[in-house]
Amino acid sequence: MSDSIRAAVDQTTAQFRELYIELCLREWDAATTGTPEALQAISEARAKWMRFWADPTPYQQYKAWDDSGAAGSEAHLARIVHLLHLGFAQGQRDPATIDEVTQLETALTDAYTNFRAEVEGQRLTANAIDQILADENDSEKRREAWEASKQIGPRVADQIRRLAELRNEAAWRMGYPNFHRMSLTLNELDPDWLYSLLDELARKTEEPFRRAKAELDAELSQRFGVPAEELMPWHYAEPFFQRAPMTSALNYDTLFAGRDLVQLALQTYDGLGMEVRPILDRSDLFEREGKDQHAFCTHIDREGDVRILCNLKPTLRWMETLLHELGHAAYDAYIPKNLHWVLRSFPHILTTEAMAMLMGALTLDPEWHQQMLGASPQDAAHIGDISARRFRLEELIFARWVMVVVNFERLMYEDPSRDLNRLWWELVEKYQLLKKPEGRETMPDWATKYHIALAPAYYQNYLLGRMMSLQWTDWLQRNVGGIVGRPAAGEFFRERIFAPGSTLHWNDALEHATGEKLNPDYFVRKFAQ
Repeated sequence: MSDSIRAAVDQTTAQFRELYIELCLREWDAATTGTPEALQAISEARAKWMRFWADPTPYQQYKAWDDSGAAGSEAHLARIVHLLHLGFAQGQRDPATIDEVTQLETALTDAYTNFRAEVEGQRLTANAIDQILADENDSEKRREAWEASKQIGPRVADQIRRLAELRNEAAWRMGYPNFHRMSLTLNELDPDWLYSLLDELARKTEEPFRRAKAELDAELSQRFGVPAEELMPWHYAEPFFQRAPMTSALNYDTLFAGRDLVQLALQTYDGLGMEVRPILDRSDLFEREGKDQHAFCTHIDREGDVRILCNLKPTLRWMETLLHELGHAAYDAYIPKNLHWVLRSFPHILTTEAMAMLMGALTLDPEWHQQMLGASPQDAAHIGDISARRFRLEELIFARWVMVVVNFERLMYEDPSRDLNRLWWELVEKYQLLKKPEGRETMPDWATKYHIALAPAYYQNYLLGRMMSLQWTDWLQRNVGGIVGRPAAGEFFRERIFAPGSTLHWNDALEHATGEKLNPDYFVRKFAQ
């Protein structure tokens, strides 16, 4: 039986690999050019990809082998069978649905890639909007920029709602109540466990977040000359209040003025014994017209062609983002090439997010400021005290933002026909404690968030990744003394995190690395007490 399974796996892998490489290349072209030709090419590649995974014959075969344990004691073969079973299960759709989904996703990709907010007749990049919300003290100008960032919502809302309906139809055919629950389950996350975890974390972070936000609001009130109770969403750091504003304690952006972020990143990874120069040589790092305004990492072929996309500016946000994306990239690059091609990946997206978020957070580490930015020991210690408070504020803000997105998606997929505009603001008010501007319940502000359209059921991975990264950090502190400038920390990542690829379930992989499965108490102790 194992020989016949292996033969089937080899045949499937050859097809999988060819389509995967084509899709990654076309996605890269679309993100870096935004041209109609590139968007048409990505549409065709997505359609071929979806048709491959929609084939019911391999789905039924891999499901039968997986359910019966046909691979026997061959652990890697059994894992491959399981992963292919999950992949085909997620892909089961009829041809007409594939065509419509492909058309919608292509149109949405075009919309988000080429969208530029318009303020007083000027087209502004996302970086420009962020700069206004970072620097501008005039409330009216801030409001105009914030509202402009939401202009894409009405253009794409109907398409996203239709996409949600189509995703749900696929889930129903597979016996799931809705797409959100199906997607979590087939990505090896128990939906009820996740929902319960988020509800418990919401309870435990409620008061710490209220106190932290009250302190922040007092400072913003003084800055803008607005009573704290009258602060509006545009008084915060960026359009979604998912990051903390710079405060009077320290404007981190001044630390990066005139700095070469790429060189700082190289020094950071060199200190861990990780070579990322070939990755940067293949990457697209600076903003321009027609280019995707987000940031991401892609492993084109699972054979070493790893690239990142950024839109770098000399700010804390982009320094953190560069280290973050290179965290994904280093993970991909150091997965052993002697693993089976299907297993040359991370065990779950939250695991690579853990690596990325850990690396991004080094920008708040006093050792990083001393070794990379040349801060004196005294200045580094001072920055460390401020950074610990900022890190706590950042994580409380972001955790509550994740609760907005995940609960919105959960409820949207339960009933896509509901009043999503009103739902969005109910969740924003509940979890982020933001005041809804008058009349916004009539606007599809939820549709301005890229992930809801094109990276569905994804956002929880950031928060789970942070939890995992804190467990890694605790292990590293106890065993090698820290992270920055420590080759032993790099060895931990290469040997305990990257080397297994996706041979293990993500929680088993975490236990393999640290001796413990995912434990949210690390997050609660650090940020919510």
